[in-house]
Amino acid sequence: MGPGPHQNFRLFVSASDVPPSGKDVHFEADKAVLKELATRFGIVEVVALSGSAKVRPYKKAGLTVEASFKAEVVQSCVVSLEPVRETVEESFTQRYLPEHMIVPDVPEESTEREIEIDIEAEDAPEPMTGNGVEIGEAVAERLALALDPYPRKPGAAFERPAEETGDAQESKPNPFAALEKLKKNS
Repeated sequence: MGPGPHQNFRLFVSASDVPPSGKDVHFEADKAVLKELATRFGIVEVVALSGSAKVRPYKKAGLTVEASFKAEVVQSCVVSLEPVRETVEESFTQRYLPEHMIVPDVPEESTEREIEIDIEAEDAPEPMTGNGVEIGEAVAERLALALDPYPRKPGAAFERPAEETGDAQESKPNPFAALEKLKKNS
């Protein structure tokens, strides 16, 4: 598969392009995108990222994305700072609706019983980007969440001189901070 028009990992799928039977999208991030993602996640390197998604209509105007991806990443070991290679494989389903159609999920008659949280329920629909879905962004967000927050080389133990420990903690990017940043930028 040669790089398609979306090699910069903007995998935008417009709702009007998705037939009732669904549409398959395959993706593989190129070097520029891998670099961009590593910078964005604050890690050493994203070696590879590829996967596929099935996009199907959801309700009248929305889309459901079922995606799976595999990524090869390199992070610094939190103990020795040596590179730690990790393979992340994830799959997820996410629904999207035009923003004006997303209603808070609160049943009318729920005065006496408290709102139950259904752990099994799928994620609530997310607002669409214009008239479609940015699959690259959805995958990048899932990858950010899947990264090991404390990568360690096997056998690395915390045995550092005391004066070193203070600033090492500071430099580790907090994955949640990264996610907040993503939300602000999008």
